[in-house]
Amino acid sequence: MSVAAALRQAQRGPSRVDWVPMDDTTLISHAADGDRAAFQALVERHRPMVYRVAYQYAGNHHDADDIAQDVFIKVYQSLARFRQDAQFTSWLYRIAMNACIDHQRRQTPHLSRRSGDDPDIALGSAQAPEPGPEDVAAGAEIGAALKGAVAELPPRQRAIFVMRHYEGLKLHEIAEALGLQDGTVKRQLHSAVHRLRKVLVARGAAVV
Repeated sequence: MSVAAALRQAQRGPSRVDWVPMDDTTLISHAADGDRAAFQALVERHRPMVYRVAYQYAGNHHDADDIAQDVFIKVYQSLARFRQDAQFTSWLYRIAMNACIDHQRRQTPHLSRRSGDDPDIALGSAQAPEPGPEDVAAGAEIGAALKGAVAELPPRQRAIFVMRHYEGLKLHEIAEALGLQDGTVKRQLHSAVHRLRKVLVARGAAVV
């Protein structure tokens, strides 16, 4: 089975091979030795997270699929160099975010966005129960403005913002995944939020 075939099989659904009880380290060891079933199990286990990150970054399913495929091709090519004492998910996050940034740089400055695909995005505020039509309309307008503003962030700030506010990672987890100092992540996140607020206010969106 080729790498591409393993990726396609993972998208179709779980394999029949019983790799579920095995931890990531064991699967990586088998996959690095050429066991494609073990690699497929890794893809099945972690593709939802990779796809979610890619989707939040790219804003549409087509690009998210392309990014996710690039990520696991890079994972497969790098398995032999993975340090067994490292955390696989942190390593995977780093590959995923770098793939997102590389993908963005290959696109035109203004990526096409399919707003109908996007889930609701918030900066951590609580949702009001049973919103009325006006609230729904206002929320959709703010959400659309936020998505556009996030798309305009510098690549590294955008990556950190996605990992913090969409994925819910702690600052030290982001720092580990991206190979940065905690203080650098904190400063970049602060700059991203400040930039977003300025853009939203300039576009007439109500922010608190």
